[in-house]
Amino acid sequence: MRGADLAVLAAYFLTMIGVGVAYARHMKSLDLYFAGGKQLPWWLAGVSLVMSYVSALSIVVYAGLGYRYGFVALTIYWTTVPATLAITWLLARRWRRAGIITPVEFLETRFSPAVRQVFAWSGIPLKVIDEGLKIVAIGIFVAAGLRISPYKAMALVGLIALVYTVLGGLWATVITDFVQFVLVTTAILLLVPLALGRAGGWRGFLAKVPAGFLHPVGGPYPWTYIGAFLILSALSLAGNWSLIQKFYSARSDAECRGVGWLASAIFFLLPPAWILTGMFARAFIPAAGIDPQSIYARVSYNLLPPGMFGLIVAALFAATMSVLSSGYNVTAAVLTVDVYQRWIHPQASQRELVVVGRILTAVVALAALGIGVLVTAYHWTIFDTMVTVFGFFLPPTVLPVLAGLLSRRLSAHGALAGFFVGIGLGLGFLVYKWLFRPPDLGAFQAASIVIPALATALVLVAAARWFPARGEAEARAAAFFARLERPTAPAERPVASPAPIAGVVILIMGLALLTMGSGSFGASLSWLTLATGCFFAALGLIMVLAKRGKQPTGDDNI
Repeated sequence: MRGADLAVLAAYFLTMIGVGVAYARHMKSLDLYFAGGKQLPWWLAGVSLVMSYVSALSIVVYAGLGYRYGFVALTIYWTTVPATLAITWLLARRWRRAGIITPVEFLETRFSPAVRQVFAWSGIPLKVIDEGLKIVAIGIFVAAGLRISPYKAMALVGLIALVYTVLGGLWATVITDFVQFVLVTTAILLLVPLALGRAGGWRGFLAKVPAGFLHPVGGPYPWTYIGAFLILSALSLAGNWSLIQKFYSARSDAECRGVGWLASAIFFLLPPAWILTGMFARAFIPAAGIDPQSIYARVSYNLLPPGMFGLIVAALFAATMSVLSSGYNVTAAVLTVDVYQRWIHPQASQRELVVVGRILTAVVALAALGIGVLVTAYHWTIFDTMVTVFGFFLPPTVLPVLAGLLSRRLSAHGALAGFFVGIGLGLGFLVYKWLFRPPDLGAFQAASIVIPALATALVLVAAARWFPARGEAEARAAAFFARLERPTAPAERPVASPAPIAGVVILIMGLALLTMGSGSFGASLSWLTLATGCFFAALGLIMVLAKRGKQPTGDDNI
């Protein structure tokens, strides 16, 4: 790797750890550590929601799909837009009004302690595997573009995300998410015109790609698959603990919906940048013998000057660490609140619970890193592994939880019945795939998503219709839904504006790019690197000088 790129990457890693250190001393309670004191502004939480979903996995895999099959890659990814809009409209305020600091905490109030534990434990493997796949994606990028071992890259990104998340909790996560969003957006937008130019412009691109490359569906992904993937996207977003966390940690009922509206807009506007880059590459990188998952690294390395390639690497590390940090934080929250505090030490002090939360954050991070190493060692395909795992876990672990928020008739037994039916069907599809290796994998994956989801939903509807909650369970449900119908007042805890500390990090990245772009430390003069550095430096300075909110004055403030 070139020295200028290493310098930019080193500056990025050090500033991320610095954010964790800056927030560490303020994390004195579970509410602050795992829910930000319910004080996240809509713009910060909305960006964090996107960055908790968009990782190097999204960029590497979907750019590769675009390179191989064309526009259908964007069609698949855009299923996130209607899914996010629907979830925001239906669920955002309900999550905020539930008064929780973990996504499954309300299940005890709504159903029973047993239901809470079932969904706490069943959701943890999904999160850990999901984070592991994100780590694998960054390993693939680094191995292809930098000639570095993927295992070293995975260890680096996993452990750095571990450090700042363990130290700073949710506030460190969302602040770094915003910085990482600026890096990712700038880097991937810069690469689009460069890739189009190398392809020979729009006409040159069209002349070199296969017929049907710009059709909305193609390859092994017909409209039936798109419909099934829409269901998968909706379930993934609706049941993703990291995304739910952003809704219930928002400052108010109104702002929690603003979180979702902003995220929907970003999901529509941003993905075309990296998918189009992969599509344009088809015109100047021969398909023979190329691993599509490495295409984004190849394009970046070939088209960007020293320093700017470091920015792309930092951006992909950023995207991955955003997802990882959110996943680590919310999974540790479930283990700390729903397991440790509920069953092991109910009288634990806030200080003890924060310490336990930090330890469990580290345990979750190391487990995800282990999953990433296994997937890499056995050469499993990321996209197929993701669809298989999500098809197995998502319907039974997500639908009963959402039904508990939407239906007052559903009983604890009905929720558990839906869970076990979905798990049984998902396990059946998983075993069938391993034993018989179906030839039409796309159709099989679509069926493995739709059938368990439909069966789980039918069981939940039937249970609510013919075996509704009775007696004490009915009263419990009525009290819970009465709470959901009442607007909640914004928390009154004063917080410092997050803009200055985010601005410092962006300013440092700008200065690093200016230094490298000017030809220092052996790098060649690069006007593109200089211009990007000026942009970052100016943006960071504006944020540093922005009007600050009330400064922290006590243990509960940040």
